[in-house]
Amino acid sequence: MGENVMLEATVDAGPVIEPHGDEALPFRLGDINLGFKTEKWHPKLASVDLILHELAFQFKLMFAEWKLEHWMALATGVLAFSLGVFSGETFSGGNAKVTGMDGLSSVGGFGFFQIMLSIVLWLWFMMQATMIMPIMRGHLINLMIVWGSLMGAQMLFHITSPDFPFEFNTGDMLGGIVLMAIAIFFSYFFWKAVTETRDLHVQEHHLDDDVRVMEIAVKEHSLKGWGVLLITWLIIININAWSGAHFIADRMADRTGTLVIHTISGFAGIFLLLAMLWYPQRMLGKETVVRTKAATRTLEGEIETVSVAEKANTSSGMCPTCSAPIQAQRSIEGEIILDCEKEGCDGNGVPGQKCQSCNKKLPSRVTCATCGLNASVLDFFPNVEAW
Repeated sequence: MGENVMLEATVDAGPVIEPHGDEALPFRLGDINLGFKTEKWHPKLASVDLILHELAFQFKLMFAEWKLEHWMALATGVLAFSLGVFSGETFSGGNAKVTGMDGLSSVGGFGFFQIMLSIVLWLWFMMQATMIMPIMRGHLINLMIVWGSLMGAQMLFHITSPDFPFEFNTGDMLGGIVLMAIAIFFSYFFWKAVTETRDLHVQEHHLDDDVRVMEIAVKEHSLKGWGVLLITWLIIININAWSGAHFIADRMADRTGTLVIHTISGFAGIFLLLAMLWYPQRMLGKETVVRTKAATRTLEGEIETVSVAEKANTSSGMCPTCSAPIQAQRSIEGEIILDCEKEGCDGNGVPGQKCQSCNKKLPSRVTCATCGLNASVLDFFPNVEAW
C-alpha cells in the first residue's frame, strides 16, 4: 500500500504483489479479522462489515506506526483547543456590547495572553501536521477552512435564534447557509482529490497483466472506510460548532452539558483530522501530489503549452537548397545564435563575434553539410511575414 509500502498477497499460490518501495506494512488489510460481523443479522449488512473491516485496519495500522511527532501534534492541537474553550471570557460571558478590536482590547491581561497563546499553538499544530504529512499540506488548510466555515455558520444561525435549531428564522439564515455550502464544497474537493489520486496511483504503480494482482491492489487501496471517517469528522465538527455557538448564545441559560459536548467533540475532531490526513499520506507515499484529475490535466496542459511556446520562440536554420538543418537558431527577437564548431566547446554566440565560452570568433558564413552550399548565415533563415 503506497509508494513506500510492500503489498504481499498470494491468490491460489499464484500472483504475488512485489514490494513497491523500501518500507513494508507490518500487516495487510486481509490480515485483519473482525471479531463480530453484522452480516449474521442480515445479509445486506455485509457492506457494513466491509467498512468496519477497513476502519479496523486503519486504526490498528495507525496505532502501530504513529511516532512521537504524531502524538505531539495531537497534544498541541488539544492544548490549543483547550486554551480557547476554558477561558475566563467564556464563563463570564464578556461584554456583549463591545465587539471587534475594541472587544479584544477589553479582555483582561491573562485572558488576552491565553487567546494569543491559543492562536500560536493552533499555528504550531498546523505546522507540525504539514511536516509529518507533507503531501496533505494544502488539504489541511482546506479542512481548517471547513471547520471555520461551520463555526461561522452556527454563529450566524444563533444571532437571531439563540435556541437554534429548536427555534429559527428562515429569513436570517442566508449567511449561515452560504458558509455551510462553502464547507460542503471544500469537503467534496478534498474527497475528490484523494480518491482520484488513489486511482492514478494504482494505475501507475500497481498495474499488472494478471487481473488477480490488480484486484488485490485495488482492494488494498480501498477508501470506503476512509470516506466514512470523513463523513464522521464532518458530523463531529458540525456538532462542535453548534455546541460552541449554542453555549454562548444565551448567557442567562445554564448550558454546562453543551460545553461538555463542545469539549469532547473538539478533542475527537482534532484526532480524526490527523487520522484522516495520515491515512492517504501512508497509502500514497511522500512523493505524490494529491489533486483531482481535472487539476492534473490542467497542470499538464499548462506545462505542454509552455513547452510549445518555448519551442515556438526559436526557429532553426535551414538550407535553402536541400532544407537540411544547420546548428543555428533565431530567437523570437530576431537574434541569430550559432553553435561553436570548436572541438570540445559547447558554447555559442552571434555570427561574426566571439563564442561566449571559448572566445573563438564565429564565422558569418556556414556550409551545408548535406549539399555543400556555402552562404551567409542569414540565407539559411527564410523571411517570414510577422503579423
